[in-house]
Amino acid sequence: MAQVSRKALIALAVIVVIIGGSALWFYFQSSATASTTLKVAIGTDLDTVDPDAQTTTTVGNVMRHVFEGLTWYDANGNLIPWLATGWNISSDGLTYTLYLRKGVKFQDGSDFNAQAVALNLKRWLDPRTRVIGRSNLGPIKDFQVINNYTIKITLAEPYPPFLRALAGFWIASPKVIEKVNITGTITDPIGTGPYKFSLWEKGKDVVLERFDDYWGVKPSIKTIKWEIIPDASTREAALKAGDVDVAFFPPASDYPSLKNDPNLKVFTPLDTRIMFVALLPKGPLKDPRVRQALNYAVNKTAIIDTVLFGLGKPLTGLVPPNFFGYSPQPPYHYNVTKAKELLAEAGYPNGFSMVLLHPTGRYLQDVQVAEAIQAYLAQIDVSVKLVTMDWPSFVQNVLLPLNQTKYDAVLIGWGGEIPDAHFYMYYLFESTEAPPHGLAMAHYSNPVVDDLLKEAINTVNSTKREELYAKAASIIWQDAPWIFLYQPYSLFAARKNVNNVFFGPDHETMYFWNATLSH
Repeated sequence: MAQVSRKALIALAVIVVIIGGSALWFYFQSSATASTTLKVAIGTDLDTVDPDAQTTTTVGNVMRHVFEGLTWYDANGNLIPWLATGWNISSDGLTYTLYLRKGVKFQDGSDFNAQAVALNLKRWLDPRTRVIGRSNLGPIKDFQVINNYTIKITLAEPYPPFLRALAGFWIASPKVIEKVNITGTITDPIGTGPYKFSLWEKGKDVVLERFDDYWGVKPSIKTIKWEIIPDASTREAALKAGDVDVAFFPPASDYPSLKNDPNLKVFTPLDTRIMFVALLPKGPLKDPRVRQALNYAVNKTAIIDTVLFGLGKPLTGLVPPNFFGYSPQPPYHYNVTKAKELLAEAGYPNGFSMVLLHPTGRYLQDVQVAEAIQAYLAQIDVSVKLVTMDWPSFVQNVLLPLNQTKYDAVLIGWGGEIPDAHFYMYYLFESTEAPPHGLAMAHYSNPVVDDLLKEAINTVNSTKREELYAKAASIIWQDAPWIFLYQPYSLFAARKNVNNVFFGPDHETMYFWNATLSH
């Protein structure tokens, strides 16, 4: 009987070892799979893989894993060297000598060097090439290869944001550029980034694979699969089911429940996009007292709390706080009495009527925000007619010259990837930038502000530049060409095991080259 027990125990032990070994093998295989592949749900399919033709933040987010610029930003938005390890700037601010990183390979095996940068510059500057942000690099006059790892770029006039703008100048493989005869559209994306482009099934997914010869720290995650899921609720459902690891922009209305889900973590970085109502200088809105009254009449904090589910922060200036040139301004606190007093002073004690144009589906809760503004202005007897448009029709209307506009105000947002006041204040308030020539939707015109903004962009001394922007911002804030609303928070959700993600300077982008998946 004892012998039988020993045999039984031995047999049982063998079974346990076999089963246990299989279980351990299955665990390690599952863990390896889980830790090397990241699935990310996004709502926008790619419209182009050409690095110079990017128009959409989310698409650029994907492609920035493949391409890199000469400069980049740290977690605090500070400029740092990247493919360029350093630089010298001439005393007149016109010549930039860039020293390039050695030992860098493109994903096709070709070398990164000054000749590659020069070819990319040639492509960028050629008017036949479709380059969305061509003006971002400023007034480049000439460039010259000094040696394999040094290039000199000369500007026609000082342009202080130049180094920051180089972060968005993505370097493509010379072989790819030559393949499209320099000016053609790039359809084979090959850069120096930590991931190489592997597969794109339109409308379904994009697959990136780790570039093992990457010059920097090798990513922990081997494969990133970007799944195209246009519906926000469906992205959220896929995340909760564990079908994806990260979901971009789930429904804002579900923010409270997402925060309380023990299986998830939520990221809400403050977006660099600013939201406002541009007030056109026509009728009663020509008077700055009327424009100030509208600012006092709208309760921005309540809109953020009740309409945006807390996903916003009242504007405190014309530039995001983490951008160069930010200057805090005194808030227009909600004050109906003050608003009515200003209207009476301006000759409108009984209010007036106006038309507010706004898009649908473009910004967080845009329709509901417009409706809230309408309700607040009704309290000071300003009757607002809302005109709702799809995005293409909306854009066509806001780009009309002032004498062709059929609205008095427009709800819109403005975001920027280059953390410099120039890319906000000049393009939104300099008088020659008004539609149809530019995008200054308020058609604001103040000669003093024009002079300050022009002087700022040609001033090399950064302290002086900040002072100029501060002066301009103070004048604009008092003139109140906008109803100053809020900065929204971006909303991302991820499984609990997703760690070490990095947000770009615009805070609308999430990067995974340092990310890990814990067990």
